[in-house]
This record gives sequence, C-alpha cells and structure tokens, in this order.
Amino acid sequence: MTDALTATGVCCSYGPVQALFGVDLRVGPGELVGLCGPNGVGKSTLLRVLSGLHRPSSGTVELLGADVTAVPAARRVRLGLSTVIGQAAYGSLTVLENLRLQGYRMPTADARAGLDAALAVFPRLARRAHQPASTLSGGERQMLVLAKALVQRPRVLLVDELSLGLAPIVVGGLLEMLRRINATGVAMLIVEQSVNVALSLADRLYFLEKGAVAAEHDAARLAGRPELVRSLMLGGHS
Repeated sequence: MTDALTATGVCCSYGPVQALFGVDLRVGPGELVGLCGPNGVGKSTLLRVLSGLHRPSSGTVELLGADVTAVPAARRVRLGLSTVIGQAAYGSLTVLENLRLQGYRMPTADARAGLDAALAVFPRLARRAHQPASTLSGGERQMLVLAKALVQRPRVLLVDELSLGLAPIVVGGLLEMLRRINATGVAMLIVEQSVNVALSLADRLYFLEKGAVAAEHDAARLAGRPELVRSLMLGGHS
C-alpha cells in the first residue's frame, strides 16, 4: 500500500547554513508518527519542507504516492495535506468566521461539510462559535487551529509542537482529539519536543540529531526503555 507521506534523502539549507542532511522518513496510511529531538535539530525545518513552505536543496517528498517536491504549499493542501503550526488564527474574527475562511477556496458543499465535521470533533468550539478568537484560552486556540485544518478534510496532517506552553490537562484533551482524528484514517506526523507526549500518541518515533535521523523506534517498545529515551533526547544514537 502506498505511503501517505515520504521524505527521501532530503537536504535543506538556509543560505550557506545546512539544516537537514539526507533525511529519510515515512508515514504509512492511517499511521501516527512522532518526530522528536531537542530544539535546533531541524524538526520544524523538516515540517516546512514536507508542507511545501521551504524547498529542499536535494531529495524528494512524496504525498500519497505522488512526487510533490516542487509543488507549492497551497496545491499540497488541495492534494490532501494540511499543516498545524503554532496557534495561528485571526483574533478579530469569530471562531466561525475563522473556520469559514479556511474553506473559502473549496466548493460550497465541501466547505460546509468540512466545517460541520470540524465542529463535531470540537463541540467546545461550537459553543464559542460567535466569540472572537482573541477571547479563547490557549488550549481553545489550539483546538481552533486544529479545527481549521480539519475543514480542509485532509488525508495527511502535520502538527508542530501541539503541547508547547499548555497545561498538562489541556494537552491531554488535545491528544485525545488527535487520536479521534487519526482513528478516522487521517495519517499524521506530530513534531514534539516532549517525548512523553509523543510516546503516548504515536505508533513510531523518529529522533533527529543535527539535521539527520539518528534513530527510528516502535513507540510501544521504546516506552519500556527510559534510559534509551534519555540517550536519544540528549543526542545519543541507537
């Protein structure tokens, strides 16, 4: 079966500074994969390359079996890829207006169906539909950003640092939402600095070190090896 998303030999630079070195990564259909490592190892850069926001200097990216290495980000969305980065929302617009704006280039029926599906996953947002986004809590803003991605009815979802700056009880609720989304068949790649969050969520984990994949592990097996986890997060290899 064709993988949902693959990166093969991906290298990437910012001017003279190389950030990624021959990264190989795959996300199977319906799989939930974590990408871990400390700050500055290239996790967010890799996500930008996969989403089409940054062109690799070499290597290929495939989405649902098609080479999209040179395909711009907006077209990747239409091909089934959505990305959640930060808590980007228009604060002066209501929750409902933010969600409707996300589907402005979609056929009307598809946009309406996507909006209904997103609000079904996040009933808390449905209750705040007419509030300005600026009045939401941090956890609610993160829900809104996820909901905006779901309006597009993605087949592959990329999520960057979902848990950053949020209270553990809020993170727990968001993780349950991701599990529910994944259970519908959406393949996911989750970038996480918190390895505990990634272990509780993912099927497999990749660890980056200095812009390259240092290790790949089955999450269930890795959960019982705390010493190895610490080594990987501190820059060890296995």
